[in-house]
Amino acid sequence: RGLVNGRLCCAIMMPVTSFRFRKRRGWEVQATLISATTVLGKAVQFGVVIWAACIISSPCNEWRGYTLQPPDRKLPFSVYFKPINYMRSTGIGSTIMGIALMAGMLVNPYAEEFFGYLKGHPAMAAVTLVLVLCFVGFLNKKK
Repeated sequence: RGLVNGRLCCAIMMPVTSFRFRKRRGWEVQATLISATTVLGKAVQFGVVIWAACIISSPCNEWRGYTLQPPDRKLPFSVYFKPINYMRSTGIGSTIMGIALMAGMLVNPYAEEFFGYLKGHPAMAAVTLVLVLCFVGFLNKKK
């Protein structure tokens, strides 16, 4: 138990203390684990981190769902927890989240520029709004 606690403490606290030490000295702080240099590389790295965070936190979400069952319909854990369903929903959900946030990170600079342009040109913003509403109306009529 002491070995596990010692490893966890070092793994969690060493990067924090090294960061604080370097900042106090006024030294440069570098991300040395994995450093992406391109916009696409940073977006992919962000998507992978989000995917991993969703996978890591999923057992806690499953446990929360189990403990929040209504008392009158509470199932035993062996019946409630189905490993294949858990793996499928966790894998699909975390993949969707990672890809969506990665795409959002790639689109964000262009969206900021576009909306900044519309903010400076109200007439163009009105025309864009009318076009979007017409497009949405066209899609609704198609159904």
